[in-house]
Amino acid sequence: MKPNKFLALACAVFFMAGAMTHAKANVIQTYNEDIKIVKVNDSNFESEILKSKKPVILEISSTSCPPCLIMIPTLIGIAKNYSDIKIASVGIDEPGIEKIKASLPIQAFPTFFLIKDGKIVNKLVGAVKEEELLAALQYTPSKKAPAKPAKKAKNSPKNLVCKTPGQFNGLKNLVTISFVFGATEIENVDIVTDVFVPPEMSDRREQMIEHVRASGKGEVEPTMTGFRMHIDNNCRFMKAMDMKRTSTYGEMRAGLELQGFTCQ
Repeated sequence: MKPNKFLALACAVFFMAGAMTHAKANVIQTYNEDIKIVKVNDSNFESEILKSKKPVILEISSTSCPPCLIMIPTLIGIAKNYSDIKIASVGIDEPGIEKIKASLPIQAFPTFFLIKDGKIVNKLVGAVKEEELLAALQYTPSKKAPAKPAKKAKNSPKNLVCKTPGQFNGLKNLVTISFVFGATEIENVDIVTDVFVPPEMSDRREQMIEHVRASGKGEVEPTMTGFRMHIDNNCRFMKAMDMKRTSTYGEMRAGLELQGFTCQ
């Protein structure tokens, strides 16, 4: 099936469901920055995505997916610097997205659907760089939306720690993501995912650990209750991505709270 037909199918599903409630989008605005990321579910998919006047980068993510977390600074950067692009996010673990999951071809996380005039023009899977997203969207920067230079965050804390419970391949987990902020960029990112393996599945724990190790996306070690995955600046995956990380404390906190994290 051609990419555009995926969204045509999505549109048909939504119209067959009857009149939709046009709930207000959950929009994040932070610390004097004009940053807007729209949280999407079944109730506002039509108005925010299918009828958007702006081209859309629609992210399908999971809080238990380290590459999804790594992408947050990139998405915030695009939302901040390109006001003529809409950044929208769907949390796959959240309620109220049954029609979205049934309508769009989602097989991995993160998945990005690049949408113009209600039609999918491209799809990317996995952590990607800003320039790859813009190219896939077939986007040319507007004169009215120049990229803003990074500016020094004023009176912001240097450290941020955010946590959320979630699922990892059907298993309960706890994700902790920590940041150290410098004057104009994030100096360090540290992601710890504690996966809880129930006693009846303990014989499969080593197999799960080896699978994670083979992915090359960080370190993994057994714990008393399951296993722990760890990613930081020094891991091979983070170095290979070499992403822009100019988001401020306020921007990162807002982005993570949008994804369901509790921050301190």
